[in-house]
Amino acid sequence: MKIISLANQKGGCGKSTIALNLAMNFASRGKRVILLDTDPQQSCVETLERRSEKPIKVIPIFSDIHLEVQSYQDTTDYVVIDTPPHDGATMASTVICSDLVIIPVQDSPLDIRSTKITVDLVKEAQEINKTLKVYFLLSRIQPKTILAKELAELLFTTYGIQILKSEIANRVAYKYSMIYGQSVQEFDKRDAAFEEIESLSSEVMEILQ
Repeated sequence: MKIISLANQKGGCGKSTIALNLAMNFASRGKRVILLDTDPQQSCVETLERRSEKPIKVIPIFSDIHLEVQSYQDTTDYVVIDTPPHDGATMASTVICSDLVIIPVQDSPLDIRSTKITVDLVKEAQEINKTLKVYFLLSRIQPKTILAKELAELLFTTYGIQILKSEIANRVAYKYSMIYGQSVQEFDKRDAAFEEIESLSSEVMEILQ
């Protein structure tokens, strides 16, 4: 079993959208997946409530996350955890039991600076969980722009954390699919958003091999 957390103390960076699409993409590949929604807004839970048949199991949880995770050890391939913004305690307990932490960051200098709190928290967790891996994910960006490239370089030089090759652009398909309780894969396989999630899923699976 591999545990993947989407974490950033700053809201609005696309954590819930990415967590939901990542989990559903894993499931489409025949993997046994559970999505834990630790955010009080319950975006993942509410999104899947809009459909009668659930492609994955999504569980709201706000405490004892490490104990909940261990209960799936023999029945699950991937646990994906959506963490809340502005809640260091919940994020800390989630991060410390993870195999991989993905920190989505928008291509804005303000977002890069505000990510420091999350980075510090993850680095503290790495002192305890020595095998914990962490990567930045450029999220809600304007793709193939000089600004995005320069800010990615700034992100790496500021924090010394690797950046995933996959990127998530600011695409309408992500918003529309969430309205209907779907992944972008279900919504429109022809859209570039689907290729982005496919790329991200493949890259994450390779990192966790």
